[in-house]
Amino acid sequence: MVRPTLKSIAEYAGVSRGTVDRVLHGRPKVNPEKRKRVEEALRKFNYTPNAAARSLALKTQNFKIGVVHPRWPAYFEDEISRGVASAKSSLNDYSLDVLIRRYDEDSPDECIQAIEALLAEGARALAICSKNTAPVRKRLLALTREKFPVVTFNSDVPKSGRLCFVGQDDEKAGRIAGDLMLKLIPRDGPILAVGNYLEYESTQNRLSGFRAKLAELGYAGGQFPILESHNLYDITYKKVLDHLRKNAGVAGLYMTTQSTAAAIAAVEDAGLTGRVRIVCHDLPASTRQSLRMGLLDFVVDQNIHHQGFTPVTLLSDVLMAGKYPEEERQYAPVTIACSESV
Repeated sequence: MVRPTLKSIAEYAGVSRGTVDRVLHGRPKVNPEKRKRVEEALRKFNYTPNAAARSLALKTQNFKIGVVHPRWPAYFEDEISRGVASAKSSLNDYSLDVLIRRYDEDSPDECIQAIEALLAEGARALAICSKNTAPVRKRLLALTREKFPVVTFNSDVPKSGRLCFVGQDDEKAGRIAGDLMLKLIPRDGPILAVGNYLEYESTQNRLSGFRAKLAELGYAGGQFPILESHNLYDITYKKVLDHLRKNAGVAGLYMTTQSTAAAIAAVEDAGLTGRVRIVCHDLPASTRQSLRMGLLDFVVDQNIHHQGFTPVTLLSDVLMAGKYPEEERQYAPVTIACSESV
């Protein structure tokens, strides 16, 4: 039996060879009806690309993956960059470019602009960390409906059509934080929580898990306030200090955000070090030092390197091998740090 060719597949499906190639490689901008005809033709003729030719084509083709995330503190930036570099190194047999664009968290328009800039530069897949906002969901939906591969990381954008989410199980992390908190304070001790931006799915999931675990353990302190810090030192310091001065008896401080150093300073300046117990997330050098000094109690950590490495490798599999993620959520292990473990 004569082996079918791209030309014979295209003639059978009534499309161009370029359309067949785009379907084979999972590329966007293919008319849904034409895509369906090509897929039927491929099944009918049991067509698989020649392995040697495909390998040569992959090694000579330039793949571009776009990465979009907020402008983060150095610790996050460095770990994400290390993860991306590790992924590129593991794929050094292929011509792979990773284009990183950062945006201001306070400007939703900048996030969309970063996406558009990457598309204009030829990105053929996208890894994104963003607030879960309507404009971002709408843009990602438009891309994914065109079969453009999108992976979210660090904080998810549900109902966006993305292939999968890479990051921490934030609800589980929040539950762990709640369990730790009630080992430190009375079951009715007042709690203060601080989040960066409440539009982030990660923040909401951590708070949800934290509340759920407190309820399961019989917490009797009622609803606790949640301050929004925007990940800024000055805002975090002022809001926490003002709350502590106006509300006597706060027993626990739960930091879902990265501004832990500011909260510790506020507790110190309120004269409450050692009386307000602190549980937080993430472990940059400053937080390690605070743990060693006994200025906070526990850290629920996440693997930031994993969040730079895994989205790039998943998207490269889609582009180069047509292999899609098997799991909708790719979680890294949750770890706990205390003064003795750092």
